[in-house]
Amino acid sequence: MSIDSVSEYRSEVGEVMDYIRHIFKALRVSSSQFEKELGLSAAQIFVMKKLKQEPGLSINDLALRTTTHQSSVSVVVKKLEEQGFVSRTVSPEDSRKVVVSLTPSGQEKLGEIPRTVQEDMIDALQKMSPEKTEALAQIMKEFVSSAGIIESEIAPMFGESNR
Repeated sequence: MSIDSVSEYRSEVGEVMDYIRHIFKALRVSSSQFEKELGLSAAQIFVMKKLKQEPGLSINDLALRTTTHQSSVSVVVKKLEEQGFVSRTVSPEDSRKVVVSLTPSGQEKLGEIPRTVQEDMIDALQKMSPEKTEALAQIMKEFVSSAGIIESEIAPMFGESNR
């Protein structure tokens, strides 16, 4: 590698790391701001907004809508249920299925809540061409695998722990 190639490579690596830091900072700042101002995590807000758009989703459907793992959504729903913002009931269409819905208190709380960073990020990804999102997914998978940061257990939604 020539000196120019090395400095260009380092510049690109630095640029990628800067973008990762921007994403992490935006998520962290947003989450702590919501926690401080509203007493809710960004993940809790995100789930509540999805339930407003589509009332009566199962945990699995909610996981799909929030692009996260079922176990992470379960933790978030449990916390929201403890706060009285959501309820679980038997589905009117299928008595074997439990669905999650906003309570009147949850509906009222949503009136105080602005857009989340997660919503903006998902919207931006959905506006990209399928080819670009597929390429980005492949690159991110390769990156996190090479960096050794993919765990066997799916990471929780941002700002949440699986406890």
